[in-house]
Amino acid sequence: MNSTFRLRDVGPLVLVLGFVFISVAPILWLTLGAFKPTADIIAIPPVWIPDFTYLQNFRDVLTQFWPFIVNSLVATIGATILALVLAVPTAFALVNHRFKGREALADWILSTRMMPPIAAAVPLFVIFRGVGLLDSLPGLIIAYAGFNLPFAVWMTMSFVRRVPKELIEAARLEGCTWWQVLKDVVLPLSKSGLAAVATFVFIFAWNEFMLALFLTTREAKTFPVVISSFVGTGRVYWEYIAAASIIQCLPPVLFTFFMQKHIVSGVTMGAVKD
Repeated sequence: MNSTFRLRDVGPLVLVLGFVFISVAPILWLTLGAFKPTADIIAIPPVWIPDFTYLQNFRDVLTQFWPFIVNSLVATIGATILALVLAVPTAFALVNHRFKGREALADWILSTRMMPPIAAAVPLFVIFRGVGLLDSLPGLIIAYAGFNLPFAVWMTMSFVRRVPKELIEAARLEGCTWWQVLKDVVLPLSKSGLAAVATFVFIFAWNEFMLALFLTTREAKTFPVVISSFVGTGRVYWEYIAAASIIQCLPPVLFTFFMQKHIVSGVTMGAVKD
């Protein structure tokens, strides 16, 4: 009986450990590769433990490509702010104002999130070229915010619904305008939820590749596009790919770390239903 019980426990544990290893091993190998010169990366047999004081790969990437890291930061932060500025009043109106077609409008907003970016890449290219926004950070911010706006609206709606209706009605009875209700009542009570929305939008925009590839050439090129350029026809710069990938992972990790208190509170608040 005991052996049967132990075997029953070992099976799922081995399965879980197998999935964890498959998931973690590439990331671990990539991290180790960031601290290796080219010779060690392609060496046979492999060099398992690198010299962690070897930082030349990071120096090369940061020295040569720091403007593109700045482009990614500016585009991501700008898109996050723009998405929140548009999503909050939209979500507030959809939750608190009753009008014909409200549910259909909300469903349509969500449906636009299902469109793959590649489907809009060519039309956006033509439009941005016509209005002078091609290969510019403002154009990239608009594109990123536009694709993340449906998600931001729907997620924000779940948090706005959690604001007690009694508080909104009391504020209205006191003579507050709808703008004052949003600014003084809804926003303070939804700040944890908005932090969660901002975090997800930040991560989506930071990791976006397809739109940046189509809409930028040089001036506004983002870091994910630069990483893809390390794979050439004659050589693959594995050492730069490894170092750049580590750098690419840092901003979302740090942003999430500093916002984790609000993220946990916000996601929990949005998940509870009356």
